[in-house]
Amino acid sequence: MISKRKKPRRNGFVLIVVLCMVIMLAIVLLGFNTVSRMNLRSADDFKKSGQALNCAKAGLNVAIAAVRATTGPNADAQYLSLLSHAQTLDLGDGTCSITVVEESGKMNVNFLKDKQGRPDTARIDRLLRLIDLVNRAYPNSPKITYDIVPSIIDWTDNDDEVTDLGFVKRNNLGAESAYYTRMNPPYEPANRPFETIEELAALKGFTGDVLERLAPYLTVYGSGRVNINYASEIVIESLSEKIDPVMARLIAERCRLRPFAGIAELGDMMGMTDDIYEDIGRIASAGVLDEYYYVTSCGNADRGARTIIAVLRKNVNTKKVEIILYKEC
Repeated sequence: MISKRKKPRRNGFVLIVVLCMVIMLAIVLLGFNTVSRMNLRSADDFKKSGQALNCAKAGLNVAIAAVRATTGPNADAQYLSLLSHAQTLDLGDGTCSITVVEESGKMNVNFLKDKQGRPDTARIDRLLRLIDLVNRAYPNSPKITYDIVPSIIDWTDNDDEVTDLGFVKRNNLGAESAYYTRMNPPYEPANRPFETIEELAALKGFTGDVLERLAPYLTVYGSGRVNINYASEIVIESLSEKIDPVMARLIAERCRLRPFAGIAELGDMMGMTDDIYEDIGRIASAGVLDEYYYVTSCGNADRGARTIIAVLRKNVNTKKVEIILYKEC
């Protein structure tokens, strides 16, 4: 009797294939779902970022309106508040934090050479005094060295000769391309005036800590004259070696109570001498044609956060306000 072969059953194999297909399909669907969720979240984040940017733009417009409506540091109480500390505004679905800093009360680092291209000894002396005063204000921090001053000059001049401040006993050498091309990565000095104060970070001697301590007293905008009505006590004290902390405080307090209409009114200050008056008059004023304001506007909307940094120039006579620097972060 001949036995018949039984065909092997394929049911088990088919089941395994089906299960594998189901698993693969589940993996594909899971991946698609993950990508879709990521895309939706990215779209939502993009939307929130856009809303935050709009909040920051609204804050900038508030700053422009305040600057345009003001003719002096005490003309408007709301502006005085905006000038002295950050203000936060509620804007529907978001908020905006605004700070406005008047730049004309600071020392301009673009004016350390005279019109003939020679180092301006008087202005350099004032900057050296400012360094001493900042070092005094931060006794526990590493000392800021004098070589940042010739470094500033070398960064802005057109030659490749290292500046040597012979009247300074130590740390009196600047830096030119031979120094900066050894950096990693290498770069060249700009050989032009500074456009932003943040550019100082690239210079020899300017660490992040040094820039953070000096930046509140330095500017790159304006005519080079310090508006005494906006100057801090440290800047006022740096204007003359004969000004002590007490006189600097008296001048600053007088400015807050009643700004000087003209530099001649300084002669009425207690303790003012002819020498001090002449030192201040060489670099300071009680008013300028153009005022400069550094604006930081930070917008927030849920998870979105954007910042706008702008510099405004206001013509005092026409009250026209121009944006001369605009940067979104």
